[in-house]
Amino acid sequence: MSPGTADDTTRYLCAASYLDPAYSTRAITEFLVEPTRPVPPSPGLDAGRVLTEAVRARARRKNYDGLLVLLMAIVIGLSWDNPLLYGWIVLSVVLVVARSGKAASAAQRSFNPKTMIVLGIAVLVVVVLLPYADEIFGSGSRYSSDYYDDYSNSSAGGDTARIVIGVVLALIVLVVVTLERWSLWSLLTTRFKRYAAPAADSGSTLSGLFTEDFREQLARYQRGDELAGVPGAPLVVYRGYNPFVGAGFRRDAWSMAIPLERLEEDESDPATHRELTTETLYEGIREAIGNLRRSGSLSPDHRLGGLTVTEAVFTPAAELVDHLAEPEAAAYLPDIEYPPHTRLTAADVDRLRMEPKEWARYYLCFQVETWDRDLVLTTFLHVAVDETTLYVEWTPFMLPPIRADYRVVDKMRPDSLRPLGQGFLAWLEMPASLPGRIANLASWIRRPKREPGVLDPDRYGAASTLRELASVNLFTDYFQLVDIERYEKIIESRLLPAIGGLLGDAGFSTAKFEEQAAVVINNDITIGGDNRAPITQTGQRGPRPRPPRTPGRLARTEA
Repeated sequence: MSPGTADDTTRYLCAASYLDPAYSTRAITEFLVEPTRPVPPSPGLDAGRVLTEAVRARARRKNYDGLLVLLMAIVIGLSWDNPLLYGWIVLSVVLVVARSGKAASAAQRSFNPKTMIVLGIAVLVVVVLLPYADEIFGSGSRYSSDYYDDYSNSSAGGDTARIVIGVVLALIVLVVVTLERWSLWSLLTTRFKRYAAPAADSGSTLSGLFTEDFREQLARYQRGDELAGVPGAPLVVYRGYNPFVGAGFRRDAWSMAIPLERLEEDESDPATHRELTTETLYEGIREAIGNLRRSGSLSPDHRLGGLTVTEAVFTPAAELVDHLAEPEAAAYLPDIEYPPHTRLTAADVDRLRMEPKEWARYYLCFQVETWDRDLVLTTFLHVAVDETTLYVEWTPFMLPPIRADYRVVDKMRPDSLRPLGQGFLAWLEMPASLPGRIANLASWIRRPKREPGVLDPDRYGAASTLRELASVNLFTDYFQLVDIERYEKIIESRLLPAIGGLLGDAGFSTAKFEEQAAVVINNDITIGGDNRAPITQTGQRGPRPRPPRTPGRLARTEA
């Protein structure tokens, strides 16, 4: 891994808050509104830094919008009868409509040279005609009565001063909006440039007249959970349908239930058989897959050498609230006025591994980070066994790269003149953008209203991570698709033989298992549909990422 790439995820997400106002709003709403919502796990990501930049970006936009709305209100008040104002409004609407169908980021827009030529000609015409505006639009007054001529002459001085002040303020608006674009460009190309070291706190405002105060909530992300250093496993309390918060998009999942039969012709001493328990199953599988770390030639850049084998516990917030009266729930949520724990102790994990609950599940997790941590494969394994039946559940997930729109900081030159063009275009669009700026000023992120005395489970569950909010279910390179397939198949290839070997060592027949394993390998038993759908056996693997049909086209993975 090259220097500086380890923290690329953090810097891209920090930049995303400035590039995309919607991202910062979603991040703040998800993580800073509820003081009892847990901090979800995000390996390789400084969540505190990202959220701090999200709050700063929102405060920055509101401060500039407040100043620009105030200046434009004065301009409109002074120039309400000036035809140039209405021409400006029409031009701004035309420009906004013309680019409404194009995707453009807040800090970098692609300019069509023909469009810039047309805009330049339009501005030139306006400048040339400006000295003759009175003659052009006021020719009708020559035929008015002497009374109105006298009145017009007496008020000409006041009208001229008002028009001049309005024009000067309009130019000040141009200066302000250009300064805003230039300062944003400078911020992105210095603090969030490639290989940039994490910058110290710049002291930028986190709150103001038009912004919310999230400083107390941000402090939570600087403090760790009180059980962070305790041996055990991460605890994920989730809301909604998907328990695997942070893992990304689900790939083909399968499960099997195998009836166990003792080998009748086995003449070996039963005392030499290895006992088959849930614990020994997890240990054997962990060892077999963990050995992949020594298989350097199987993966590009020896990525399998960084394979991690961890544990995790998942519990739905709604069910956790329903079971608060049970003594075991205190290990998850000891106080309803505080967030749930983000880690369980080793004793609680061991108990849950052997005796899973409906509202709390244990999983063994295998994770491979590749493409400089841009692409992550995580598989979740859950097994259970007794003297008659073996149950295996396999659920792989893929966390795709961050959206390309948030990675444009790597293509922005510090000495570029593009911000000047962006500022001029934003000035031309200013009248049409006023409703959006006013709406932004009036928007306020606040905690959802709840009935007094009612305990809402949504207060305690996470639905996504900052990394997931910035991802799109796409591969950006053919080799990314190939690598995800590679790692998933390699890990799966160690799983099934390991289980078969453990069954044989315990004196059980492997015929039934091998029969269903062949179905998994060749056809797959997939878990598809929503929570009401049955497990179905299909003639081919479930939804898979497809390679591009044409060069340069992205391959999409079905969720």
